[in-house]
Amino acid sequence: MEWFERNHDVPGGGHARSSGGCYHLSFRSGSRARGSCASAAHDYITRSEEYDDPDRDAAIFVESDHMPEWADDEAREYWDAADVYERANGRLYVSADFALPRDLDTEDQVALAHAFAQELTDRERLPYTLAIHSGQNADGREHNPHAHLMISERQNDGIARTREQWFRRTNRTHPDHGGAPKSRTFHGREWMEHARERWAELTNTMLERNGRPERVDHRSYERQGIDREPGHHYGPAAAHMVARGLDHDRLDEAVTREDRRELVTAIDREVAKVEDSGRGGGRGMTGHDDAEPERQRDRDRGGPDRLDDWHPGR
Repeated sequence: MEWFERNHDVPGGGHARSSGGCYHLSFRSGSRARGSCASAAHDYITRSEEYDDPDRDAAIFVESDHMPEWADDEAREYWDAADVYERANGRLYVSADFALPRDLDTEDQVALAHAFAQELTDRERLPYTLAIHSGQNADGREHNPHAHLMISERQNDGIARTREQWFRRTNRTHPDHGGAPKSRTFHGREWMEHARERWAELTNTMLERNGRPERVDHRSYERQGIDREPGHHYGPAAAHMVARGLDHDRLDEAVTREDRRELVTAIDREVAKVEDSGRGGGRGMTGHDDAEPERQRDRDRGGPDRLDDWHPGR
């Protein structure tokens, strides 16, 4: 049984001067060769198909952008095609999970999440799906609003391609004969540090605009020069709830209500479980050895692996 650290510091830092300014941002990589399923992850974050369940906290906002023409009206078509046609050792998507300030209204939470999604994707026109969950507990209180973002590394360069061609290898000499070019942005720690810093800046700007006193910081307490005592641990009962895939609102009964870190960690782990649901499916599925070149490149660049949360501020 896995134990989870109970620590009033949030992952990777996130010092806030009030509870409304909690900072959490984590990234993970979804690789088909390692069992991820893009369409299942899409269904989970958008609360569609088998995840359209009133017992789950609702997806209060969903948007997709930079999609090719054949998926412009239905983003799931894109992620389903990625499962089918992306090469065996390729990444299906990069995902980001991040907490939203509780003291902002829904409109501002949506605007903040949208701005961050565009920040990460607009320059290269990377297809993405963004979903915001209300984070309601059993009493209907929105105690943990958060967002999930799925980003494809295939750039929408404006060239018309079929689904199958979109995910082929790029032809640099004749781009219209090959697949959509792949971004190399999401590799290495420099971009990750910048992304975490930009999320903090966007969050603080929105909080200031709304007259809120809270501020967040993407750096660890150690990097900020703040002395904090080591965190405590809570026992296996709550960890068992996570392992069984229970929703984060029910985890609220196992941990202190004010401690959002464990709740967001539980969300991360539930998403990872959903991503694993596609193991063994999809055309071109191979064993882990076929994915090793990409994973080794990621390690060499300090980039992601599917089950690793990236918290460079630690």
